[in-house]
This record gives sequence, structure tokens and C-alpha cells, in this order.
Amino acid sequence: MPHEKRRSLRARMITLVLVPSTALLALWAGMTTVMVLEIDELRTTAALTEEIGGPVVDVVGRLQRERRATMDTASPTQQSVVHLALAREDTDEAVNLLRRRMDDFVAEDLPAQALGLRRLLDGLDDHRDRVDALPRTRRTPLVAGAYYDQVIETGLRFWDGQVARAHPEQTPHLRSLTSLMRTRELLNQQDTVVAHAVAVDAFTADDHARFSAAVGAQEYLWDRVGAELSEADLREYVRVNSYSGLATLHLLQDTIVGRPPGQDDTVPVNAPSWRGAAEAVDLRMREAEQARMESVAALSHEHAAGLTRVVMSTSVLVLLAALASTAVAVVGTQRVGVRLQELRTLTLEHARVRLPEVTARLRAGGSVDVDAEVPRLRVERRDEIGEVAEAFNDAQRAAVTAAVEEAQVRAGVRAMFRNLARRTQSLVHRQLGLLDSLERGETDPEVLSSLFRIDHFSTQMRRNAENLVLLSGDAPVRAGLGPVGLHEAVRAAASEIEDYTRVRVLEVPGVWLRGEVGAGTVRLLAELLENAAAFSPPETMVTVRGRCEGPRGYVLEVEDRGLGMTGEQRAAANALLADPPRFDLARMREDSHLGLFVAATIAVRHGFGVHLEPNGAEGTRAVVVIPSEALTEPEEGRTPEETGPHTRPAAVAAPVAEPDPPAGEPDGDTYMGLPRRRGRRSRSAAVSGDAHGGRGPGGVAGETGGQRSLSEIRSMMSAFQSGTLRGRAGSGGGEGAGDARGARPGEETEG
Repeated sequence: MPHEKRRSLRARMITLVLVPSTALLALWAGMTTVMVLEIDELRTTAALTEEIGGPVVDVVGRLQRERRATMDTASPTQQSVVHLALAREDTDEAVNLLRRRMDDFVAEDLPAQALGLRRLLDGLDDHRDRVDALPRTRRTPLVAGAYYDQVIETGLRFWDGQVARAHPEQTPHLRSLTSLMRTRELLNQQDTVVAHAVAVDAFTADDHARFSAAVGAQEYLWDRVGAELSEADLREYVRVNSYSGLATLHLLQDTIVGRPPGQDDTVPVNAPSWRGAAEAVDLRMREAEQARMESVAALSHEHAAGLTRVVMSTSVLVLLAALASTAVAVVGTQRVGVRLQELRTLTLEHARVRLPEVTARLRAGGSVDVDAEVPRLRVERRDEIGEVAEAFNDAQRAAVTAAVEEAQVRAGVRAMFRNLARRTQSLVHRQLGLLDSLERGETDPEVLSSLFRIDHFSTQMRRNAENLVLLSGDAPVRAGLGPVGLHEAVRAAASEIEDYTRVRVLEVPGVWLRGEVGAGTVRLLAELLENAAAFSPPETMVTVRGRCEGPRGYVLEVEDRGLGMTGEQRAAANALLADPPRFDLARMREDSHLGLFVAATIAVRHGFGVHLEPNGAEGTRAVVVIPSEALTEPEEGRTPEETGPHTRPAAVAAPVAEPDPPAGEPDGDTYMGLPRRRGRRSRSAAVSGDAHGGRGPGGVAGETGGQRSLSEIRSMMSAFQSGTLRGRAGSGGGEGAGDARGARPGEETEG
């Protein structure tokens, strides 16, 4: 499994189903949201038009009248002052209504123009105070009327903002409404100029310019109002445009505009006529303006209601379709998922329980009925899932059949290995018996040396045959072996390798091993010694030493001075020694360590602990832990150094290092006042070493470089043969002292 947890196939199938369903639901949600926002925008526009737009128009109209009344007070009369006070009261009433309406809305929902209008209206009282403080002659449209112009313009911009926020279908209606409002404002600006001129009885060039500009802008906007109206709304425009008062107003405007500026400072028209015509046209425009506002509000509500109906019908249908498709897809996926889950459970049970059990039984040598052990999965439908189940049935049957055939092949190979190993053992035993006969009857030293080398090679062949028996699964057990001294087991193991002369045995505890444990110990140590000698320089020694570990048992250490092993190699070897797998020819390679596999198998069989560790700066140390349960009591009258069948002749056995006598001891054959015990080989080697310049007791025979005398070789061979005969007689497991070789160190007999 990767570090991320994989989702199940069922979950992925549901995901694949839910993705398009979720996308459809998301599309529905997006479409509905857009429509709802549009509806909300329409309702907000309608609410602003009704709740805020109307009061804004009312405030604009009241400010226009207050502006004109302010211009009338340029020539103070009792009537003009009263009219200004009444106009201001009307304006305050309209402003208060607008503020209350704006307070009913959230500040975020109000357009910026409405908020700006409220801020300007907050300065209305201050402007009135400034106007009242001005001299009458300075209450001009440019000075006193500028504030009113700014506030009115801000109110008209509120409606411009409504045009920008309106639905495209409402935009023409609102645009015509704002054009109508600006037309009224331009007419009121003209009336303000005329009112001020009448009050001061003077019509200056500046008044003429402002009046002419307002007239031109009014005519342009009035034509635009008619162009932007629909056929249904055009009737109202025609009614206002055909009004006789509008013709009179146009005539008076032409009169004022047509008079050249600067000829006469008097008002060019009759003041009552102008005022009557201006008020009549303004009233008609206000009526048209109010009708247009009501039409826009009704259109907003109608459009919002229609859009709501569309949203409800469309969104509900889409939602139902999305939910239905999702439900159908999920239910279908659930059914497929249940079948897949059932198939998964059954296949996993077969793959993880039944097949391993069958394989383990076959590896253990048992028999298997394929039909009984591998039942076929139930197939309900012949669809893709059913075909997968059928394919798994065929696959598992083929796997079990192949496992049965493989087990049969392995059993045949193991039987063949066992048969060949036993035959090889028999031939080697006969060969060793023949060599014994030849060695007893030969007196030529050179021939004896050659016979002994052949004897040594035969011993190695015997060990290889025993390893084949072990790897084939059989248990090579020596018949009739008695207790074996640990010291002699080490010497016997050393005698079974080719480079036996390089083995140096140091101190070894004088304990005894059970007969079958002793044979396994010899074989295990022989493999370790052979590896140590093979992977170290030929001029170096392989050292064996032992010590007691208390309740843990006894420890033997085999050390070499070779190149050593890398950390990975040592870890792999220790893993093999700790838990050897079942021997499988299919896993064997050319570089496989069969010696370590044999050693590990023997160690596990007898409860030994074996591991490898570095030997200082170079080389490797093999540590063998022998448990206390493998030890026994010696046979009566025998010591570990007098076990005949485990002793090699002095010419081949590894020397045993003995401690040097303490300083001050006079006698070299005693140690701490006690006689020093030496074996025949040690004394013989000491004599030979002294005579020929050899190593002495601590050396290895054959390394002196000198030639042994005939008498020495005869004595050596005689001692070896005598010890061999005593060992056969003592073990009781030989085939006779006169005509067969009998059991040798590390040797098995046919069982």
C-alpha cells in the first residue's frame, strides 16, 4: 500500500456517479442564485423607486420652489418673505420624510447618490442662515442659488444611478423619466433667473446667458424624452407637448433669447405671463413625471414577479431531475458495489486463507483434493462481474493445480537428493574403510602421506553428503554415539576442512555434549571454519576459543583475519542464521551461501544461537552459543581429551594452546605445583619442533619446513590407528574394527 490510503472501488464508483450529479446540482444552484439575485435586484430597484425615488422627487420640487422664493426676496416685500417661510417649511417636511424612508433601509443597500443627497441636506439650515445674512442685492442665482443647484443635481443623479442598476427592459423607461426630470429642472432654472430679474428690475447679460443655456438644454432633453418613449407611453408625452401653455412658454422663451444682451436692463417679457405659463407647464410635466414613476415601479414589480415564477418552475424541475438522476445512479452503484464487495470478500478469502493453507499443506508433504479444497465461486449473472468471477475460478484452480505439481516436483527432487546423498555416504564409508586397511598395512612414509590426504578429502566428501541429506529435509543422526567432549568436537571439525593446518584452537571448556548434539556441533563448526578459512588470506590463522557464559551456556568464537563483511552482508547473514527459511531450489543462486544455510539449520535444530560480528578492524567473528540443555555427563573413566573417535592424528589435528608457566616456576612440566597434562600429539610435536627448529607445542605440525623421520611417521600413524580402533570400540556404533571404517568425527551412518 502506498502512504496514501487508497479508496475502495465502490467509493470511486459512487464518486463517478456523484460528480455529474453534483455538477448538475451546482449548475442548478448557480442558475437559481443568478435568478434570485436578479429578482432581488429588481425588487430593490422597485423599492428604491417607490420608497426613496418618490421622496427624492418631492424634495427636488420643494427645493426648486424654495430657490425661486429666495430669489423673490432680492426685493423684499411682506408677501415674498411669507412665501419664503412657507417654502422652507414645505422643504423641511419633504426632507424629513426622505430621511425617515432612508432610515428604513440598510446603509449598504442605499446607492451612493442617495447618501450624498442626505449629506448635502444636512447643510440646508446653514445655507439658509448664510442667505439670510446676505444683503438683498446679493441674493443672486449665482450666490444664493448655487447650493440649491448642487442639491437638486445630486437628487437627479440618484435617478441616473437607478438607470444604471435597472434591468435592460426597464432602462428606456427610467432614462425617459430622468430626461423629463432634468427638463423640469431646466425650466425651473429659467424661472429662477426671471424671478430674480423681476425682483431687482434688471436683466443683465449674465442672466441672459444663463437663461439661453437653460432653454437650449431643455429643448434638447424634451426631444430626447419623446424619442425614448414606447408607443404606450408616447401618448402622455404628446398630451404634454400639445398643451397650449407649452406653446406660450416657447414663445416667451424665444422672446427672451432673441433679445440681444446689453440693449436694455429691463425684463423683456411680462412677469405674470411668464410665471403663469411656467407654472402651468411645470405642473403638466410633474403629472407626466409622476405617471412615469408609477409605470416604472409597476414594471419592476411585474418583471420581478414574472422572473420569480420562471425561477420557481424551472429550478424546481431541474432540482427534481437532478435528485432523481442522483438517486437512480446511487442505487445502481450500490447494487454493483454490493456484488463487487461480495466478490472481493470471497476472492480475498480464497487468496489469503484457502490458497495459503493449501500451499502450506503441500509444502509440508500433505495431499490435496483440488475439487474439495478449491470450491468455485457462485456466479449469479453472466455480465462483466460474473465473467471476472469465472476467470478467478479458473485462475485459482490453475494455481492450486500448479502448486500440487510443484509440490510433487519438489518432493521428487528432495527424494532424489536424499537418495544420492545416501548412496554417496555409503560409497564414502566404504572408501574410508578401504583407506583404513591400506593405512594399517603401509609402511612407506610418502604413500602414507598420500593415503592420509585421500582420507582427508574423503572426510570432506562425507560432510558434503551429510549436508545434502540435511538440505533434503532429512535429519542425519549418528547411531549409537556417546557423549562428545567440546574440545574434541572442535578438533574434529577442524580436521574436516581443507586448510586444517591454519586452525588454532585456544582454550575450550572441558564440557560434554550429547551424542547427537556433538555430531551437529562438529558439522556446524566445520562449516564456520571452512568459511573463515576460505575468506581470509592463506598466511593467516583461524582461531577458535570458548568460554562459559553462566546460565546462558557456553560460547565458541571462530575468528578470522579476512576482508570482513559489509554491514548489509552481515545483517543478511545474521537474519539467515537466526531464522533459516525452508530450503528451496528455486531460490538458489550461484552465490548462495549454502554453508551458512546448513549452519543455520543445524543451529535451529539443536537450539544453538549463531551470529556474526566484526572482528576488530578486520575479519569476522562467528559466535556460537551452546545452551546448557545440550550438555551431558561424560562416560565413566573418560575425559574430554580422550574421546578416541573425535581425535585426529598429530600430523593433522589443530594444536591446543596451553598457558605458559608463571614466572619463577623451576619446572616447565608443572603449573602452580601441579603436573602439566600433555597429549601425545603435543609431546610429539614438541619433540619434533625442538629437533627440527619448529614451532614447538604452540605451533602447527607441518609448518617447520623440515622432513620427518621414518620412525616419527610410523609412530604417528600407529598412534592414530590405535586411537581410531579405541574410538570404534568405545562408541559401539561402528561396523567392526577389522573390516570397516566406522564412525568418524562429524560422520553419519546409514540409518
